Amino acid sequence: MSKIIGFCGSPRKGNTEFLMKTALESAEKQGHETEYVSLHKTKIGFCTACNACKIAQSGCVQKDDMADFGEKLKGADIWILGTPIYWWGPTAQMKVFIDRWYGLSKDTFKNKKAVLIVCMEDVEEKTASHTIGMLKDSLNYLGVELIDVILAKGVWEAEDIRKKTDIIRMASDLAQKFE
Repeated sequence: MSKIIGFCGSPRKGNTEFLMKTALESAEKQGHETEYVSLHKTKIGFCTACNACKIAQSGCVQKDDMADFGEKLKGADIWILGTPIYWWGPTAQMKVFIDRWYGLSKDTFKNKKAVLIVCMEDVEEKTASHTIGMLKDSLNYLGVELIDVILAKGVWEAEDIRKKTDIIRMASDLAQKFE
C-alpha cells in the first residue's frame, strides 16, 4: 500500500480541507497510510534566493517547518496538494510551500505521484487555469506524475462543497487510483 500525504493551502476550514480529508479517509479505508497537513498552521519562511541550498548543498538556511516537510514529501508515495483560488492563483501558504521546493534534494521528487484539489467561488474553469497550469508545470518539471485534478467550482461558503455530491464522489474515488 502507498503512503499518502495531503498538504492543504487553505487558511480556513472549509471546502478544500473537506475534499482533501474525504480523499485521505477513503484511501485510509483501503489500507493506505495517510497524513494531513494544514499549511496555515505551520511556519514556512519565504525563499530568499540566497542559493545556500545549492552552493553548500546542506539544505535551506532557514530553520522552520520546511525541513520536516521535505522529509515528509520524500517519504510519501503520493501527494495531495489542495488550494482554493485567490486572485487567479494559489493561496500564499501553498505558493511559499511550492517555492521552498527549490531547496529540496532531487531525490525528494523521484518516483512520486500527485493529485491537485482546487476549489473556487467562480464557476468559469478559466479562473483556475493559471493555478492548475503552474502546479502541473512544476510537477512535470520535477518528474512528479500527476494522477488527477479535482476542480470544485462555485464553492465559497465553508459548507458549499457538501452540496456538490459529484465532486465529493470524485474525491472519495481517488483512492482507487492510489496503487
